[in-house]
Amino acid sequence: MSAVGLGAMPLSFADMLDHREQAIATIHRAIDLGVTFIDSANIYAPSADTVGHNEALVCEALSLYFGPADISHIVVATKGGITRGEGETWSRDGSASGLKAACEASMAALGVTVISLYQHHRHDPRETYTDQMRGIAALRDLGWVREVGISNATLPELEVALEVLGGPGSGGVVSVQNEFSPRVREDREVLDRCTELGIAFLPWSPLGGSHHAKNLESQFGEFAAVAAEHSATTQEIALAWLLKLSPVVIPIPGATKPATIDSIVHSLSIELTDSQFERLSATEPFGETIYPDSELRSPLR
Repeated sequence: MSAVGLGAMPLSFADMLDHREQAIATIHRAIDLGVTFIDSANIYAPSADTVGHNEALVCEALSLYFGPADISHIVVATKGGITRGEGETWSRDGSASGLKAACEASMAALGVTVISLYQHHRHDPRETYTDQMRGIAALRDLGWVREVGISNATLPELEVALEVLGGPGSGGVVSVQNEFSPRVREDREVLDRCTELGIAFLPWSPLGGSHHAKNLESQFGEFAAVAAEHSATTQEIALAWLLKLSPVVIPIPGATKPATIDSIVHSLSIELTDSQFERLSATEPFGETIYPDSELRSPLR
């Protein structure tokens, strides 16, 4: 996988519906610049009745770019376990049958018979985490998914996932996708465990979310100062900082314009000094996870 990925979710925001060509051009620019990892999910859609929109968009973009050529070097990740219903009601379904149905629908939307990376999206409080991981294992055993991962997971949940699924190199957990950014750093212990085991850590909203990404300069003056030292943007410095945190970190910033891809990839060329890295790491985070759900914790076993 490339050192940075593309978070495709913003391409399915409602305000992008009239800009499909721009959305596809954004994915194409990412491929042009060597990005080989695209992150999607079944629920990334402008409405409840268009679930699978983002997966289908990614499928279309790849088909237009590669035609019938082999695209096995492009890793497209998707997720299951969150549901959307009539009236924009959101829920969870981590049951074995629910995950199987979601995975089957995702394969159809992506136009594949095997999903590169399938991630458990969020815990379902009606199911034990152990049983949810068994549901993911069943998809792997069916041959529907090549690799498996988890998302929005605590350290105890990661340990359960490793117990049920195994670790990297044994057909087990190869990725953890949690929120992590200059604004939110709650899951450092999860990152440390991933570093220890060689599991890819995929920070979602690595710039703090769409609203905060635009305001990094005012919210994190030290990041802006280091950006000036490198003649870079504050957003590029934030990505460079994440990349220096650990060799397993693969940020997946969202983008809706090809020019944003250029900026994302430029962050790879920024080499922070140890002093700069320490200055950035010493800044205080001020946010909580965008989707707190501590009240929905499921039993582990």
